[in-house]
Amino acid sequence: MSQKPRPVLVLGAGLVGRVIALDLAADEGRQVTVLDRDQAALSRLEGVQTYCGDCADTGLIASLAADHGLVVGALPSTLGLAALEAVIRAGVPMCDISFMAEDARVHHPLAMEQGVTAVVDCGVAPGMSNLLAALAAQRLDPCRSITIRVGGLPVDRSGPWG
Repeated sequence: MSQKPRPVLVLGAGLVGRVIALDLAADEGRQVTVLDRDQAALSRLEGVQTYCGDCADTGLIASLAADHGLVVGALPSTLGLAALEAVIRAGVPMCDISFMAEDARVHHPLAMEQGVTAVVDCGVAPGMSNLLAALAAQRLDPCRSITIRVGGLPVDRSGPWG
């Protein structure tokens, strides 16, 4: 008998958070809740629970996190470190895809104390691109160089790539 998937809280319903939430919700039986302050962004999500609230409110994050088995952070970098601390204090594992300018390792002692795993700064690129490049380098012998080109969120979000 398979175990029911743990519920997941996604922080942020932006371009990336939305895709993460919908992908997780496609897993049969998985409950996904998305927290964002933008009701319009939340209204574009189907098949997930939504909660309209401020992701800068660490008390709200901790409260919601406590009801979930995993938290995925897809927030702007300015909110990431405080959200990470709130989730760790709630005793819930977290995977954060946002870049944090601060050193998230400051919360390592707290995570150890709480028995919580936190994977931070693990976005698409940098993040998954680096992990896949390392795997390729290990399998390609010899590997002399790897070049990773990273895009970003465009300032002008019009046109075909916006």
